[in-house]
Amino acid sequence: MAREVTEAHYLHERSGLEPVLQPPVKAPCGLAWIPQREVLLAATREGQLIQVDPVLGTRTLGADLGEAAVLAAAPDRERWLVVAREGHWTLGNMAGTVLSAGKHPFLGGMDGFFAGDLVVIVGDTAEGRAMWVLRDGEVVTRARLPAGSAVAASKDGTPLLCRSLPEGLAVIPLGPDSRAPKGEATGHRLRVAGSWVLGFTASGVCVWDHFGGAPRTMRLPELSAGDVSVDGQTIGLGTRQGAVVLAHLGRTDKRVRPDLVRAFSVPVTTVAFSSRGRWLATGADGLRLWTWEA
Repeated sequence: MAREVTEAHYLHERSGLEPVLQPPVKAPCGLAWIPQREVLLAATREGQLIQVDPVLGTRTLGADLGEAAVLAAAPDRERWLVVAREGHWTLGNMAGTVLSAGKHPFLGGMDGFFAGDLVVIVGDTAEGRAMWVLRDGEVVTRARLPAGSAVAASKDGTPLLCRSLPEGLAVIPLGPDSRAPKGEATGHRLRVAGSWVLGFTASGVCVWDHFGGAPRTMRLPELSAGDVSVDGQTIGLGTRQGAVVLAHLGRTDKRVRPDLVRAFSVPVTTVAFSSRGRWLATGADGLRLWTWEA
């Protein structure tokens, strides 16, 4: 059973997963913390991009951007990327200025990230899975990818192809001479979370680092969103029943009941840990910010 949360309030001294703030952001569909800052970007279903500072409040950075399938913040803390489900992308800065924009062919399964001065967008097209690489608003590379694969960024910015196979996660650097890992992919729905790769199934979630191999696993059905803390020790998850789950990854294979809180009355759409401090952001019909202790 999930414990109920009826209102957001300050409980900094409590352990576990506790609600702290409920900013006035309606229906967030994408969340991204600005690297090394305790400031959150929230993309809404109505096409707004809102900056949320837990201390200073909110301000709107953009509007009419479409419902975001992807929201990413650049490591330089100056740029953001929104890839909309409606078939277009927008690159802007923290002053709210649109730097470039264009159309894309992706129909679903989308992800995206910054790699130095490049922007990488991945998704499913009518012809199969594909990757676009953009520089200065122009597409410089189009590449076909194996079905069910994901693309992550290494520490030096090199794109890494990730594919879940029965023997574990295969990870290879992407380049002109790269060859995709052979074998039938498993049924995991892959999502890149910083230095980690999440694989969702009907019964739970797997977590790999960028070296691949065997995962750490947790059994919990009806998962809809998730993220991993920067240190790789804690996983935050959202369920289709509106619950938020906190678990220590070192205990995922043991019979330890995770801290599960019923936060929303609709499915959780997005979860994001901050890269500093102990904030966890979750989005559904509204936005909640939490403090947490593993």
